[in-house]
Amino acid sequence: MKILLNTIFLKITSIVFVMLFIFSCSKQEVKSDNPNSNFKKSDSTLSNKFTLTDNQKKVLSGAKKCLEAKFSYDMTMGYYVLTYKDGVNTGKKVFPGGDLDPTMGVCTEVIIRALRWGGVCDLQEEIFNDIKSNFNDYPMSRWSAKKPDPNIDQRRVPNLMVWFSKYWNKIEGDEYQPGDVVAWDMNGDGWGDHIGIVSDKTVDGVPYLIHNFPSPGYVAEEDVLHEWDIIGHDRIK
Repeated sequence: MKILLNTIFLKITSIVFVMLFIFSCSKQEVKSDNPNSNFKKSDSTLSNKFTLTDNQKKVLSGAKKCLEAKFSYDMTMGYYVLTYKDGVNTGKKVFPGGDLDPTMGVCTEVIIRALRWGGVCDLQEEIFNDIKSNFNDYPMSRWSAKKPDPNIDQRRVPNLMVWFSKYWNKIEGDEYQPGDVVAWDMNGDGWGDHIGIVSDKTVDGVPYLIHNFPSPGYVAEEDVLHEWDIIGHDRIK
C-alpha cells in the first residue's frame, strides 16, 4: 500500500511539474511577442519635438515627394545632358530647371528635386551662377573642370556641400531636425560621397534619412544616419 501511494504521488508531482514548465514557456513566448517589449524598436516622429520654419517644411515636403516618386538609383552614375523639364523630355539641353529622366537618379537627385519640388530653389541655376562668380570656392580641379557645367556640377556631393556651407546654417552637434541636409564620407578619403535629407520619422530617437542608394536601389526612408562618417550637416535659413 505504501509503495502504491508513493508511486501515485510521484506521478502527480511529475504532471504538475510538466504543467508548470509548459505554462512558464507559454508566458515567455507571449512576452517576446508583446509589442511593448524591449525587442521592438520605438517608432515616432519629430513633428511634435520641433517647430519647423516654413522653409524647413518646404524642404521636408520636397523630400517626401521624392520618397513618393521612388525613383531608382542609376548604377551607371553617368554624365547626362539634362533635357527633361517638369518630367517631359524636351529633346534639348534645359537650363534652368533641367533634369535627367525623372524615373532615375543618384543621391544628389534627392537634394536637387526636393528643393525644386518643395519650392525652395533650383540648385542647377544656383550652383551654376555661384561657380561662375566664385570658381575657386569649389573643388573644380578634382574633375579637371575649367568652367561651370549645368549638366553635372549640382550633381556632385562636394559641390553641394560647398553651396550649403555658404548659404545655409552649418549645424554642430547631434540635434537633427526634419529638412536638414546630411553628407557622409563613406570611404574615409575626406570627400563627401553620399548625401540625404533628415525625415520627420525616428526610431529610438534617431531620425530616419530620405536618400537614394544602391541598396535598396531607389529612394527610401531609412535608419542610416550613423551608417557612415558624417562630414556635413546644414539647415536652411
